[in-house]
Parts: sequence; structure tokens; C-alpha cells
Amino acid sequence: MLATELLPQLCDYLAGPGVCEALGVAPGPWRLAFLAQGEYNINYLLTDAAGRRMVLRVNTGTQIGQAGGAQIAYEAAALRLLGPAGVAPRLLALDDTLSRLPYGLLLMEYLPGGPLRYGDPAHLDAAAATLARLHNIPAPTDGPFIRRRPLADDLTEARGWLAPYLACARAPSAVRALFARALARAAADAGRFAGRFPTPWALVHTDVQAHNWVVDDGREAADGGRSAEPAGVRCRLVDWERPLIDDPSYDLVHFLLPTTTRWKCGYTFSEAERERFLERYCAARPDLEADELRERVVIRWPFILLRALGWCAGAWVEYTGPGRALDNRDTLATIEDYLRPAALEELFGAWLY
Repeated sequence: MLATELLPQLCDYLAGPGVCEALGVAPGPWRLAFLAQGEYNINYLLTDAAGRRMVLRVNTGTQIGQAGGAQIAYEAAALRLLGPAGVAPRLLALDDTLSRLPYGLLLMEYLPGGPLRYGDPAHLDAAAATLARLHNIPAPTDGPFIRRRPLADDLTEARGWLAPYLACARAPSAVRALFARALARAAADAGRFAGRFPTPWALVHTDVQAHNWVVDDGREAADGGRSAEPAGVRCRLVDWERPLIDDPSYDLVHFLLPTTTRWKCGYTFSEAERERFLERYCAARPDLEADELRERVVIRWPFILLRALGWCAGAWVEYTGPGRALDNRDTLATIEDYLRPAALEELFGAWLY
């Protein structure tokens, strides 16, 4: 596994002259251990001689077409902006030079806690408050973040992810036909509803599934001791590899979609739970017109769903072909479950017809 193969290289990197000093790691013996991995990044827990825990994040691929050190620098820019606002980890250091390793990396704050629990109302309320706080942070006009056009760019991206699947002879013809129908319907709706969305102004995370949240009760401090913060649920988001400037409806739809909640948790929100989440979000955003926002959520729902399923289809082609760097068997099983014709019919519902 690539995570295991990289560990000795990372240890050699950290032991290099001046590296720990440049990264702000306390002098003396340190420990490095595998923590977790995603589709395009591997995370390691770094504990320095002072007992401080940090996350060393190694980038192995890109979702935004920026190769080399540019992808990790893009993520670092998001952490630099959002960490002080309490919605993301704080950025501690960045090495995007690729001078010592074949991959870019960054060092960020370690956040104690665990993934979001969809069935816990306190977790959902905290997540709604965190997204409201995120979407209220002005997106910099001169920053590196990609600016999106709601619906039009959703459709373009879905087409891009689906292209290799639609051209793949291994892909079932019935599923390819369903996706072709969905793309045609989305193209028609993109033209009809484009004027319903204001100019994008907020930074959105774009992948707000449960394991990209770190939720804690405010009692455990980052150094393993006890925090002086009052008890209460606190949510922050990690995995900032693909933030975009867009309408907040992107994150709201993605959070509520069955494809998101079933991904690693096997959960589906009830209508009452979806309503509670939107109510909490809108209550924290009195600057927005709630009814208009809800309309945008309804319109955008099939577009973000199509984008999510398109990613799954593109990933399926990669997973079932040669040369995949990261190999998550459980991810492939979930993808294949989503791509069943009956599952697609259920997810798209009447919109598909």
C-alpha cells in the first residue's frame, strides 16, 4: 500500500537537515504514524518532542487539474483563510517544492474528535452552524480559488467524470443509457434555471460527507490534555483539496444527498431531518432569503447528485483498470452499489423522466 511505502521516505525527509525547523516541529525525537487516507491524499500523525500532535498530509493526485505542488498549495490557501475562522484546521507549514519528495505536503493542526454522526441531532445542528459560518466568510477576489457557475459547471464536470465511463466497454449498457438520459435532462434544466442563481460569492467545501467532519465535545485539547473550552459539540471540516467559489446550495445539497450519507455510514436522512438541518442553517444566515435558498437547493439537487455519481463512474473505470496508486476496496464496493440501475432509478426519481 502506498501509505506504508511512503512512511520510511517521510521519516528520511523529516530527518533531513533543517526540515523540522522549517516545519516548526519541536527539536528532539518525533514519531510518525499512518492516520488515514482518502482518494488523493494520505494523512500521517506527527508527534513532536514537545508532545504536540500534527497532521502531515501528502498529496498524491488532483481533482482540480493542478499537478505537482500546485494542488497542495491550493489546499494550503484554503486552510490559511479558514483555519483562523474555526471551520478548518490551521495551516502550520507547506512544502510544495517537490525537491525532497515526489509529492507535495503540508503540516496542519491535529483536530481531536471523530466523524459526524448523521443520526445525532446535536451533530447536525453543529454542522449546519459550521456551514453557515463557512459560507459567511467573504471569498477573496484575488485568491487562487476556482470560481464556478452553478448548474452549468456542475453539468460540465459531470460530463467530464462520465466521459470515460460512457466510453468504457466494460460498463453496463443499461447504466450508460441512464446516465445519457440524465445528462440530457440536466442540459435542459441548466438553461431553464441559470438565472435563478446569484453570482457565486462563498467558498464551498464540496465534499461534506461524515468523515470529512471532525466533531468533538470541546473537552479534549489538541495536545491530549483537557481543554478550557466549555463543553458542547464543535464541528470542523477537513479535506480541503477542492474548495470552490460557488453558491452555498452546493454544500447544502451535497450534505443532504443519499449518496453522501450512505457513503461510509449507510444512513439516509428523513424528510424531517433534512428540514431541521435547513432550518438551522437558515436561522444562522439571516442575511439570506430562506425561501429563495430552498428553491436553489431543490433545483440544484439532481445536478450535484449527477456530479457525485459521475465521480463514482469515473472512479469505477480507474479502480477496475491498471495503475491505480491508492486502492480502497470498500470504496469500490460502495461505488458499484450506487451504479446499479435500480439504485440510479431510485436516486434520480421522477426527475429522470
